[in-house]
Amino acid sequence: MKPTRPISGRAGRASIRVGLRVIDLTKGQSMPDGDTALIEAETASRRAPAAVAPDLLPARPQSPRLAVALMTPWDQQCGNAEYAKRLAVGLERFSDVLPFDMQNFIDGDRRISAGEMNRYFADLIGRVNRSRADLVHIQHEFCFFARRIGPSNQRFADVCRRLDKPLVVSLHTWLKSMTRNQRNRPISQLCEGMFHRLRNRHISAALHRADAIVLHSKDTHKYFVETFPKLKKRVTVVPIPIERVASQHVTPTFVKHARETWVMMPGFVSRYKGHGHLLSAFKHLPESFKLVVAGGIHPKDKTGNDYWMDLIQQADVWGLQSRIIFTGFLGDPAEQGAVLSQADVFVLPYDEVGQSGSAVLADALSYDRPVITSRARSMFVYRMEKQTAFSSIAIDVGDAEAFAKTIKECARAEEKFHPDAQSHRDAARAAYSLDKTQAAYERVYHSVLTGAARAA
Repeated sequence: MKPTRPISGRAGRASIRVGLRVIDLTKGQSMPDGDTALIEAETASRRAPAAVAPDLLPARPQSPRLAVALMTPWDQQCGNAEYAKRLAVGLERFSDVLPFDMQNFIDGDRRISAGEMNRYFADLIGRVNRSRADLVHIQHEFCFFARRIGPSNQRFADVCRRLDKPLVVSLHTWLKSMTRNQRNRPISQLCEGMFHRLRNRHISAALHRADAIVLHSKDTHKYFVETFPKLKKRVTVVPIPIERVASQHVTPTFVKHARETWVMMPGFVSRYKGHGHLLSAFKHLPESFKLVVAGGIHPKDKTGNDYWMDLIQQADVWGLQSRIIFTGFLGDPAEQGAVLSQADVFVLPYDEVGQSGSAVLADALSYDRPVITSRARSMFVYRMEKQTAFSSIAIDVGDAEAFAKTIKECARAEEKFHPDAQSHRDAARAAYSLDKTQAAYERVYHSVLTGAARAA
C-alpha cells in the first residue's frame, strides 16, 4: 500500500478508486488509475459571471446514483482502511463512494503543531464540502482527529459543525469514560452527572450534529442510549459484515504441509491481541500444530517492536521457533484470503479495549472453520441471536492448558465437542452478510436524505 500522505501540501486532480473503476471527482467521469487522494475542485472554471441572474444559470447535471463522501483512512496500513474498502464494495452497489483519506495520529513519528493540524482539517473539510457527495459518512476513531482523547473530541465536534452536508457517523470504539458511573448517594450522583457532561461535552455536540449514527453491536447500543437518550432514534446497529474474499485464483505465499494443523491468528501484531496467551497454550499442543500469525506490526504502533521482541523471546525460551509462521502484512485481500483459507482453527485471544466490533472476527467467521475467542465484549457481536449464539467459542485464554485442550478439540473433532457450531456459523454468515449490510446502509442513507432520521 501507499505510505500515509503528509498532513500539509497542495491538492492536485481529484480522483478515487471505487470497486474496479476510478472516478474523476471534478468531472464525474472515468479516468485511468491514479492518485486516490481527493483535492480541491476547479472552482474558477465553474464561477458564473456576476451579470448573469442566478435563475438563468444552467442546472448542474445530477448523477442518477447517490454519492457518499467516506471520511476514513484509505491508502495506508490500517485495520479501518481495510474495513472501509470492504464496506465500499457493498456501498458501491447503490452509490458512488468518494473516499477522503484521513490521517491516523496515534503515536506519530513527529509532533504536529496546532497550526498544521488546523490547515490539514481546513483542507479536508473544504474538499468534502466542495465534492459532489450527497452526504458524508465519517468512520470515527479517536486517533483520526488527534493523539489524545480530549483534543480528539474537540476536533471531532469542530469537523462535524463545519461540514455542510447531511452527516452519518459510525462509532468504532466506546470508551469506558463515555459511560456514566453509577453512584449511591444523591450528592455523588449529582457530581458524577456534572463531571460526565463536562468530559463528554464535545463528543456529545458532534453526535447531536449527526443525522444518523451507526454502531456495530447491541452491547454498544445499550451504553449509547443510556448515555445519549435523546439520540436513541437516530441510532442503527449494523454489525461489520461477514463476507469471504474471493481467493481461488491466487497461489498462497505460505502453503500448509501434509499432516500440519494450522492455528490461525489474523490481524496486526499488537499487544492487546494476546499472542502471549497462545504461545503459552502451544506448550501443551502436539508438534504438528503450527501457529500462523497472519499480519505484521502496525506502522503507527510505537510499542510494536518491543512487543514483537517479547514474543520471539518467549518463543525462544519455550522452544517454539519451528512451530510459528509469521506472514507479515498481507496487503492484497485475495492473498490474505488464500492464506486464511488454509486454517484449521482461528483464535482471537483479545484483551478488552472497548471495541464496538471486530473486523478480524468477521473475517474468521467467513471461513467454515472453528473460531475460539477471549471473553472480550466485542467477541460476542455475532452471538446475540439464538440461531448464531454458538458461532464461536469464548474461553478463559489465560488458562493455557484449557486453551490448548479447546484448540485440539476444535481442530480435530469439532462436531463431537461442539455439535451446533457449524450450523450457527452458517446462520451468522447469512444474517450478517454484505448483502444485509448494504441494505441496512441504504435504509440509513435514505432516512438521512429524506429527513426521516432527524425527525424521528
